[in-house]
Amino acid sequence: MATLPRDAREAPPEALRLAAAPAFPDDALPEGAVVDGETLASSRGESFDVVVVGSGAAGAVAAHALASAGFEVAIVEEGPWIKTREVRSDVHSTFSRAMRLRGMQVLQGRAYMPMLQGRCVGGSTLVNSAIAWRAPEDVVDDWAARFGLGDAITTRALEPHYAALEADLSVREVAPEAMGENNRLFIEQAKKQGFAAAPMRRYDRGCTGSGMCITACPTAAKQGMSVTYVPWALRLGRARIFTSCRVEEVEIRGARAVAVVARSESGHRVVLHARHAVLVAASTVQTPNILRRSGVRSAALGRHFQAHPGLAIGGLFDRPINMAFGATQGAESVHFRETERFKLETISLPPDLAAARIPGVGAELAERLSQLGNVAVWAAQIRAEAEGTVREGFRGVDRVRFTMTENDMRAARKACTLIARMMFEAGAREVWPGVFGVPSVLRSTDELKLLAEAPLDPRSYSFIATHLFGAARMGRDPRASVVDTDFRVHGVDGLHVVDSSVFPTNLGVNPQHTIMAMSRLASHRLAERIRRRQAA
Repeated sequence: MATLPRDAREAPPEALRLAAAPAFPDDALPEGAVVDGETLASSRGESFDVVVVGSGAAGAVAAHALASAGFEVAIVEEGPWIKTREVRSDVHSTFSRAMRLRGMQVLQGRAYMPMLQGRCVGGSTLVNSAIAWRAPEDVVDDWAARFGLGDAITTRALEPHYAALEADLSVREVAPEAMGENNRLFIEQAKKQGFAAAPMRRYDRGCTGSGMCITACPTAAKQGMSVTYVPWALRLGRARIFTSCRVEEVEIRGARAVAVVARSESGHRVVLHARHAVLVAASTVQTPNILRRSGVRSAALGRHFQAHPGLAIGGLFDRPINMAFGATQGAESVHFRETERFKLETISLPPDLAAARIPGVGAELAERLSQLGNVAVWAAQIRAEAEGTVREGFRGVDRVRFTMTENDMRAARKACTLIARMMFEAGAREVWPGVFGVPSVLRSTDELKLLAEAPLDPRSYSFIATHLFGAARMGRDPRASVVDTDFRVHGVDGLHVVDSSVFPTNLGVNPQHTIMAMSRLASHRLAERIRRRQAA
C-alpha cells in the first residue's frame, strides 16, 4: 500500500484538501498577467490602449470584450483576488477580505441602512446569487420617453448582448436537484396564494446546492467575474490586472482622459496611460467620487441615486427546511413588480447571519438556535421611488444619503405582511417579522393585522441595500446627466462610464445581467469608434 510523503502526512488537513481540489478557472494564469498591489515593491507606469477601472460585472465584461477585439487592456481593482481555493464557509472570512468596509458600509438618512458592496476581483459577483434578469421592457421604454435615450438604449440593441452573456455564462433555471426546500416551499405557497413564482435563472455551471453564494462559491460553479471574464481576458494575452490598487483619479489633459492614477496597497503610485480610452466601472457609489476627484463638474454628478432596499422574514417550522442545502436564492416572484413595486424571493442565510435574525435572549434564543434547521427565510426587494445623493466624506470615505418615501414604506409593509401570511399558510408555527412596533414573534394569522398596521418609519425596519443605481445618470442634456447615450462623460473625450451609475432609474429586478449587457454594448461601440479613427 502506497504511503504519503512525510511532508504530506504532516501537512494540516486544510492543506491536504486544497491539494486534492480540482483545477479551477482562477488557478493558472499567464505569467505577469496579475500585478498584486499588496506586494508591489516600487512605483509603476505602463501604457495600454484602454484602462478599465473595476473588475466587477461591468468592468470584467468590458475588459474581455475589448481584449477580444484586439486591444491591450489594463484592469484596475481596489481589492484583492480571492481565489476559489481560498473560499471559506464562514461569513467573517469572506466579508473581511471581499466586502467594502468589511460589510459595515451604510446609507445615511432617516434610517441607517447597511449597503453591501464587493471590494475584490469580481466585485459583488463573488458574493451575490448570480441572478440573471433582462431589463423589463417597460423600464427601457421609460428611459426612452423620460430621459431621451431614444433608439440608443433599446431592448433590441441589448438583445444580442444578453444572448452572448447567457451563452458564455450558462444561464439556466435552478436545477431540481439543487433547489432545496426553502426554495421549493416558496414556489408552492406562492401558487396557492394565486400568483406566479418560478425558479430563478442564474449564471450556473453545475451548482451543487452548497448554499454558499453569500460567502463565495467553493466549486466555481457560480459564474462570477473572478472565474470567467477576468481570467478569460487575461488568457487572451492582451490584458493585465492590477489588484489591491485604489484609483485616486483619472488624469484629464485638455478635456481628454489620458491616464488612471492609483495607489497600491503597499503604498506605491501606479500610473496607467490610456492611448484610446478610460472606462470607469467602479459602481454607483465609487464611480461618481472618482469622477469628482478627477475634475468632472456636472450638476447631475452624485445625484439621482436609487436602490432596491431589501428585507427578510424568518419562519420556524415543525419540520426540516435545511437552508444549508440548495441554491442560496433559487425562487422568486415578480408578480407585484409593476403594481405594488416589490419583488419576492428566497434567501438562505448561513448560520452566522441567520442567528442575527432570530428573536429572543438566553434560553429562549438558545432553543430557537437549536432549531435552525427548521427555519425558512423569504425576502422582498423594494423598487423604491426615493432618490439620494453620493458624495465623498471624511478621509475619502464614500457618503450616501437616502431616505425611503412613504410610498416605498407602504410597499415594504405590504410585502412583509404577504410573506408572513405565506409562511403561516405553509405551516410555520412562528414568524419573525423583525419590525419595530410589532411583536418579534407572531404565532398565528390573527396577528398579521399588527404587521399590516406597522409603522411607516424606515427606522422600524431592517433593510439592506445591494442593488444600486443612477448617480452618474445617462442622458442627452449635459445639464441633467453625466454621460451621453454612448456612455461618454459630457465634455471629456475618451472618458466613459459603463456601470449601473448610468442607469436613469432602478429596474425592479436584479440588475447584474443588465449591467453586463450595457457594458458589453458600450465596449462594442467604443471598439468600433476606435477602429474608424484608426482607419481614417
